[in-house]
Amino acid sequence: MPERENKFVRYVVALAVVGALARFPMMMVLARTPVFVYSDLSYLQAAQALIHLDFHALGYRVPVYPLLIALCDLNPHALWFVQSVLGIGSSLMIFAMAFQRTHHCLYAFLIGLLCSLTPEVLTFESSLMTETLTNFLLVSSIWLITHDEDSGHGLYRFSFALGSVLALLSLTRPLMICLLPLYFASVVPRWKPGKALQREVLKPAGLFAAPVMVLILSWCGFNYLNYGYFSPTTRAGGNLMDQVDPYVDLAPERFALLRDTWLQTRQAIGSSVNRSATLLYGAAVQTMVRRTGKTDVQISREYQSLALYLQIHHPLYCLRRAEQSWIQFWAEPTLDELEWPERSQVTLGNFVMTLDNFWVREVEGAFLILALLSIPCALLYPKAFSKVEYLIFAAVLWVSIFAALTEYGENRRFCVPFYMLIVYTVMTRSWMWITAPVSGLKANQG
Repeated sequence: MPERENKFVRYVVALAVVGALARFPMMMVLARTPVFVYSDLSYLQAAQALIHLDFHALGYRVPVYPLLIALCDLNPHALWFVQSVLGIGSSLMIFAMAFQRTHHCLYAFLIGLLCSLTPEVLTFESSLMTETLTNFLLVSSIWLITHDEDSGHGLYRFSFALGSVLALLSLTRPLMICLLPLYFASVVPRWKPGKALQREVLKPAGLFAAPVMVLILSWCGFNYLNYGYFSPTTRAGGNLMDQVDPYVDLAPERFALLRDTWLQTRQAIGSSVNRSATLLYGAAVQTMVRRTGKTDVQISREYQSLALYLQIHHPLYCLRRAEQSWIQFWAEPTLDELEWPERSQVTLGNFVMTLDNFWVREVEGAFLILALLSIPCALLYPKAFSKVEYLIFAAVLWVSIFAALTEYGENRRFCVPFYMLIVYTVMTRSWMWITAPVSGLKANQG
């Protein structure tokens, strides 16, 4: 056993060192030009509001990621370093889970290495976006489930830790709030239904729910006091309008001002219904503010009402838009990727990114097949997959559906935080199937 533990530690160190060395070139680039690959300045504005204790300027973004930026003192080098540490830490947890599943250090190391060095992972570590922190919290939640104790005080610590991680996850990416019932349902079967009112059931259930309820409801209450909006953010109107953008003209006369302003703004800025309507929404809101004298939060609520009306009264259009969004989540090729490049324009970077996009789509395709296969298996043959695999399948499928129904335009990016879990699931499941006959033969021989 000590020799096996030493071998495990050596692979952990090797994975951390390789992950750090792979990020070194990007660090050199940022040292010369501290510019993020992708950025959303609204996170920076929220961080500045936190630093200056200007709480009335918050609400557009949930607080955890802006708090991380504020703790880094708005320094891009510090933020990149912290996000790189989170990326390496996530790969180490993936390695630990893969080793626990396969009992093979080298194969688990390969899985961790692939997760750590995926170009999308490295890209978003050097971006002002929530993907890296969301990925870390998602991996942490699964890691906790695979390492919890089944009884005693360990169950209480596990319940509170899992609830805390999910609360932070929800306040990092509001979309992940949809995972709370799923995680709770995955934990509840550990407790016997016949003892539902006994202390050994109520205490861990309460410890799981307490951080979720306190943190999320407190933030929603904070937004209600500031804006009259009891929700994690004030962005619901923009997200939903992104979804209904192609058929806004079907809105009735009671939404005439909102509808006409939206259509005029779209024509003025030359926006396309096949792209994200984020810029269109911002311009339309500012126009409405000038015309009506209302605040942007009030206009957001009115656009939210318009979007909900259109979704309810035109469900077929809504489902069609959701279908397009769902396909995007699973790495639908962009127009640039579909174009056949000229031979003289193919560079090493183009080749690497093309290879990476191919790898990502193949792995996601394999995962999607397994996830859809798990649905009948859960009903007919529950032992076909492990409980953790069922949870990962359900989580990714549910987020892909929820995102498709609530927003359009950035759904391909929404899958990025799940990349490590997708790779982990596909590769460990492949290992289990490949080695199953050998394991069975050894058992029979024994």
